[in-house]
Amino acid sequence: MNPRLSSLIDPGTDPDVIASYETLAARALDAQWGLDEPEVCIVDLETTGYDPDRDQIIEVAAAIMRGAEVVDRFSTLVDPLVPIPAEITKLTGITDSDVAGQPCAEDAVAKLVRFAGDRDLVAHNAAFDRGFVERVAGRGALAGAWLDSLVFTRLGLPRLRSHRLTDLGQAFCPEACGRAHRAADDVEALCRVWRVALAGVGDLDAGVLARLSQLAPEAEWPEREWLSRIAGARPGSPYDLKEVRRLRVAADRAEALDDADEVALTCPEAATVCDEFSADGIAGRMYPGFERRDEQVEMARAVLSAFESGTHLAIEAGTGVGKSVAYLVPGALFSLENRVGVGVATKTNALMDQLVYHELPRLAAALGEELRYVALKGYDHYPCLRKVERFASELSASADPDAIGAAAMLLAWSSQSAWGDLDAVNYHWRRDIRSAMQASQADCTKKRCRHFPHLCYLHGVRRRASSAHIVVTNHALLFTDVVAGGAVLPPVRHWIVDEAHAAESEARRQLTLEASHSELAAVLAALHSKRGGLLTTLRRMLATDTEAIAALDLIGRMEQAAERCATLAGSLFDFVKDLASLAGDSEYDSGELWVDDRVRGSGPWGTVAATGASLARRLEELVAQGRELMTLSEEFGPDLTEQRADLAGLLTRLADQLAGLVAVVDGEDDSLVYSAELDRRPTVQAEKLVAARVDVGEALADWLYPRARSVVYTSATIATGESFSHFARGVGLDRLHEGDWRSLKLASSYDFERQMAVFVPTDIAEPNQPGYLRDLEALLEQVHLAMGGSVLTLFTNRRDMERLHAMLESRLRAHGLELMMQRRGASAKRLRDEFIADEHLSLFALKRFWEGFDAQGDTLRCVVVPKLPFGRPSDPLACERERREGRDAWRLYALPEAVLELKQAAGRLIRSSTDTGCLVIADSRVVRKSYGARFLEALPVADIERLDSDAVVTEISSRFGRSAAR
Repeated sequence: MNPRLSSLIDPGTDPDVIASYETLAARALDAQWGLDEPEVCIVDLETTGYDPDRDQIIEVAAAIMRGAEVVDRFSTLVDPLVPIPAEITKLTGITDSDVAGQPCAEDAVAKLVRFAGDRDLVAHNAAFDRGFVERVAGRGALAGAWLDSLVFTRLGLPRLRSHRLTDLGQAFCPEACGRAHRAADDVEALCRVWRVALAGVGDLDAGVLARLSQLAPEAEWPEREWLSRIAGARPGSPYDLKEVRRLRVAADRAEALDDADEVALTCPEAATVCDEFSADGIAGRMYPGFERRDEQVEMARAVLSAFESGTHLAIEAGTGVGKSVAYLVPGALFSLENRVGVGVATKTNALMDQLVYHELPRLAAALGEELRYVALKGYDHYPCLRKVERFASELSASADPDAIGAAAMLLAWSSQSAWGDLDAVNYHWRRDIRSAMQASQADCTKKRCRHFPHLCYLHGVRRRASSAHIVVTNHALLFTDVVAGGAVLPPVRHWIVDEAHAAESEARRQLTLEASHSELAAVLAALHSKRGGLLTTLRRMLATDTEAIAALDLIGRMEQAAERCATLAGSLFDFVKDLASLAGDSEYDSGELWVDDRVRGSGPWGTVAATGASLARRLEELVAQGRELMTLSEEFGPDLTEQRADLAGLLTRLADQLAGLVAVVDGEDDSLVYSAELDRRPTVQAEKLVAARVDVGEALADWLYPRARSVVYTSATIATGESFSHFARGVGLDRLHEGDWRSLKLASSYDFERQMAVFVPTDIAEPNQPGYLRDLEALLEQVHLAMGGSVLTLFTNRRDMERLHAMLESRLRAHGLELMMQRRGASAKRLRDEFIADEHLSLFALKRFWEGFDAQGDTLRCVVVPKLPFGRPSDPLACERERREGRDAWRLYALPEAVLELKQAAGRLIRSSTDTGCLVIADSRVVRKSYGARFLEALPVADIERLDSDAVVTEISSRFGRSAAR
């Protein structure tokens, strides 16, 4: 298989689907879709930007296809009559001199119109090309319909991780791929990709294909005609999603494993397990060329010991220890010997995928016996097949292409996916569309659903989890299970919590109550609004039933109650927005306000409290009426199954909002910290009232450890210096009896003293002093020039980042260096991919890049930290801690949390034994303040080089620099 195709296929794809994808390119060359298959015009544009109203066309290309054959071609550069932005020239290679004297946009588009004739036009992400063409020529200037090849690639190849034209071209027709982002070359690639996409659609189950062609028959969806054409060539049995799932899902008859609390446990011999970390052992069979690492063996021994003794453990394992193999090998052997499940919880989907699709398959093969493992996420990560069917069937004449395309994508994906979740579907979900088709505990009909349990993506995988030796999940679901008293996950008593530095914050999130403007408005509108709602649907369905008088009367009262609640909720959150006057001036639109005694004693809060109390009473009445309606509706049989499920879901969401509202308005629970999330923009519904747990550790000590025999926490950054006290306090280990838990700190297997240097410029003003930004600007410019790119600068606030980027971007570009910035709403994955692809690129980034960002080799050779990453003093939790613990709060919480954040930043730099690079801490407080020693002691390098800025730049240039790209 082409390696590029192999890398695009989603891990876990069934073998028959992979085999089909492998042969698509060859089969596409001969495929025909009817004797009268019409010609199409393949189109691509290059432009100066993304907005048709502001940006200009700089290249047009097209090709006429008759079946799989290209019969004519057209291309021209276009003079945009404005300078081409530097980033567009870098992307396309098209310069101002290239387009000088070329046709203007009007002439070029007129030629395209004549070239295309009455043929349909095919473009990848057609809305983009269509917008520019119609801006020039007017709507309807082209006689044919615009077809989006992106839709067809998603439907025909739903198991791919990317549907970008560049990726598809390299995967299926690399010989046809020329220069990316040049219209003529992209058209050549699209000609081949278009045929591959059609062949992929043709491979879909005949019933699925027929169903896709019938979606929203009254709505405008240009792709339908070609789907109907392909479906006509593939007659088959009527569509039935249940049958499609039955054919795809293999029966899993494995028995559920035992509950470790109910059986006598034994443990593999420690020496035997440690011997598996050798070239001839399990680790060697997993990874040819494996070399034994003492730190890895010590960690495996410690994990095994914790499982055997039923104690808890916190392990800091430095970069390069290989901690996942260190805990998976003893965990798997323990599970197999005792027929009990072992759980692994991670913070990120990336690590979940690494474990489930890479580490565990290798481990299973190396063991030579059946090792069952499964990934498990929360309800809302999975599609609900009942909802998908209903969403697809209810698409109306006014349905937009996004809604139709999303339903079509899920129907196609489900026909090729035995298991999986919405995170694996390569589709940019609009929030309302995803919400309409995702599973929800509140409205799951369970046994009343025709897909329950084995064909359901959620309940099917949960059944499999009960028989899995290794259950991999995320922190969120682990702590959801803790809050739910163990009702969510199988009875797993031995847990490994990886990426444990994030455990406390995720546990707090799961324990938080809130009342949200947007959520409350959405739930009430779903119940009843002027445009309809669930109550309107129920009224219509029961209107002619003479036995439904009481139910109809109750529905009428609920409609009135919902209207009153909606009005009150609108007023309440208007008053919450007014609390911004108590938060002080801010450059930002959004912020948080700690709701303390001062705020509660103010006039604005008095209005919020009175309105909130009134709304709470109304919501309580509405929820009670809804539950009464649930009881009454049982008399009307299965005809109302869907609507009863929807009502149950809405009532649960209302009850959650009510609980959050009451908690904050009353403010009587001393275990909580209260706050208001504010947004100063008048049209944005982002306000929330929030009640969060102050001491998460106490909750975990009460709810997690009594049910778990052993919890092993591990991360590269959970100790501050040699101490685990901050981490232990955060997750409640310090509440346990002496001897019930221990800690272990393992050094990295990398030679940091040789591979990494740490510089502290001593002559820079402190962040709160005049001249700081000026000094930082000068330092950043010189560091980037000395390095020649490959610099990651990690900021603590957007304001400084944006100001410095505006100052430096053009100056660095004059030296041939590109500086990207993490803009609002920017895709972190796209930034990461671009950064890794260009060794001369540098990036200004925020919190998302402080952890979990790996870029080995010359891609990243310098990390700059402009400010020590202390949290905001105005953060409600920080304020509450200070109220309760006085000055000790800074020492107990703010300082160690900042130390761990800096360790995370330093950890971005050295990701392999051959990496080299430098860390620049541009905050002189680290050497001027007494607490600075805590930060420096936590770093993996003992020799901290304290120099003035010029000397730092000189050292960087001579030891790590390279000449800038020209």
